[in-house]
Amino acid sequence: MKILVNALSGIGDAIMFYPALALLKKHLPESQIDMLAMFSQVRDIFSNSPLINNIFFIDFLHQSKYKSLREVKAIRKNKYNFSINVYPSNRWEYNFLQRILGSKIRIGTKYLNYSRRNLDFLNTYLVNEIKDRHNVLQNFDIIKKIIPEAKEEELGGYKIIVEEKDKIWAENYIKNNKLNNTLLIGFHAGSQTFKRHIHKRWLKYSELAKKLNETFNSKIILFGTEKDVNKKIFNENPNISYMPETGSISESIALMHHCGLFVTNDTALMHISAALQIPTAAIFAYTNYKELYPWKNKHIIIRRELDCSPCFFNSPKPVQCIFTGAEEFKCIKEISVDEVFSACETLLTSN
Repeated sequence: MKILVNALSGIGDAIMFYPALALLKKHLPESQIDMLAMFSQVRDIFSNSPLINNIFFIDFLHQSKYKSLREVKAIRKNKYNFSINVYPSNRWEYNFLQRILGSKIRIGTKYLNYSRRNLDFLNTYLVNEIKDRHNVLQNFDIIKKIIPEAKEEELGGYKIIVEEKDKIWAENYIKNNKLNNTLLIGFHAGSQTFKRHIHKRWLKYSELAKKLNETFNSKIILFGTEKDVNKKIFNENPNISYMPETGSISESIALMHHCGLFVTNDTALMHISAALQIPTAAIFAYTNYKELYPWKNKHIIIRRELDCSPCFFNSPKPVQCIFTGAEEFKCIKEISVDEVFSACETLLTSN
């Protein structure tokens, strides 16, 4: 049996498919499971996974349509029995791509919102999206179409394999900066900007860094590609923070391994932190923490409970706030340094 997993929508979404992927391999050990990615970081994370036979990368966003189509046709020649659009990949482009990839049975998700516009009919089976159901479980519902005997209790955690060369790079960074035997706390203060997700960013990391250092004598390592955000924190805390120049997401992951705590907005690095089993303080704004919390990992969610929150749902539309002016996105603005520090303190001092 040949199965193609289309992990197109991003790093975090791909990681949240891992438990379902592991179940596919467990129940169908002789099957060929391939993955198609359009973000190089997804390719890098899964390239060493024993669960994947082949991983294909097509740079849809930066190369010509002709080249992309030629590469799609090459994958189509594998004649897959099944193909899966990883949840929550339900844009018309993803459904159209899955159709032209030519699998006999194509499985996707029917959104609670705006599903009719997404060319759902191009899929053979649609699994209903369920509000407040974790993405891992939504992906489990998808693979049940292939292995109906699978059970939820079989689902494990995430797993990322770090290559030896990346471990050595991270160990050298720690050694060269004299950070051995130091409590290292990772921050991911940025976020993606598409669909206005820049508003997921909590803006008080600098104050938190000072308080953590004063209390725990910790050092802060700043992760993510959002250099403007990290530079501001670094400039305000030059003696206690570090902004490593990593050459790949694999080096970042290897360096994250050395952190005793990770503080992050709702981002892909939150899920990587869960994969590495790092205690995680996760700051949520308008996205649904019940669907996205760090799966099977020690964590504390910090958020503001408002009548309107969570207000973002899966659709092509950008997030909109019902408030304006200074109150716009107050769900993130009102979270205090003391609240996040308290979560960090609990995670660092509890067994």
